Amino acid sequence: MFKKILEALKLLFGSLFGRGRKPSEQVEIEALTNAPQDAAEVKQDTIVIVTPVTDTVVIPPGDTGEEFDADLFDGEEDIEEPLPAPEPEPPADIDEGEPDEDEPAEETVPKHEARYLWCLDNGHGKQTAGKRSPVFDDGETQFFEYEFNRDIVARIIVKLEEIGVQFFNVVPQVDIDNFLKGRVERANNKKSDLPKIFVSVHANAAPAASSSSWAADNIKGIETWHYHQSKKGKKLAGIFQKHLIEKTGFQNRHVKSKPNKQFYVLRKTKMVSVLTENGFYNNKKEAAELMKDEIRQQIADAHVAAILEIEANGI
Repeated sequence: MFKKILEALKLLFGSLFGRGRKPSEQVEIEALTNAPQDAAEVKQDTIVIVTPVTDTVVIPPGDTGEEFDADLFDGEEDIEEPLPAPEPEPPADIDEGEPDEDEPAEETVPKHEARYLWCLDNGHGKQTAGKRSPVFDDGETQFFEYEFNRDIVARIIVKLEEIGVQFFNVVPQVDIDNFLKGRVERANNKKSDLPKIFVSVHANAAPAASSSSWAADNIKGIETWHYHQSKKGKKLAGIFQKHLIEKTGFQNRHVKSKPNKQFYVLRKTKMVSVLTENGFYNNKKEAAELMKDEIRQQIADAHVAAILEIEANGI
């Protein structure tokens, strides 16, 4: 017991005064199964740092806000992958001459100048065990997280394409398992002239008696996770959390991080990264909400609003 208290104090003081580093492959070699993939797999006795979404993160000029071990970048080769397809040219028969005197001239919408490449990660795949709700009372309806994550990302992409924000769909495939290492490598190796930001989209799950049992009604809401002690990650998470709560009205579970055994996709990506947990799929009432088209669109729109704020202001 005394040993656990000492460990907890070390982690607490480290989070307050330390300077975190994403570990190098040589320093930390962990099996993928030893660390949680998302918030649903965080054990109840785990130390979690909770930051109110109203907290302001200040990054001094010249401070990258993100610290990496230098050798983390060694030995990696870029994989050439195509950028998103450009918008189609207008048909040749369209008259682009002078506007008709009787008709007002159309206003020219300024083209968006991309600031980042957004690596959009729809967590989990169809083959991932669990990650689904109990069956609803009709005996048929069930929430599947892989489907929800892909639907949200697809809705985000529609908006980003309209605006001209650059993105990369990290895992468009459906019939796969977690593909943890693969999705991280795809994001890390994606060639881009723009700085990259990684956003992993998820739904959450609370402790329950069994996979066929609903969790307690009071465990609900949205939370956003970042790599522990990453200033830019913390700031990024706060922006996403703010927009998600404003758009959906869901309970605010704030911004979170883990001092140790952090989520694989936050720990191994070589860029600023966040993971959004958009409601609890084993909370019966919230799962029903998450299956509604209008709620899903609100969640997607919140992600887009956060992306546009960061595109405008940077991090």
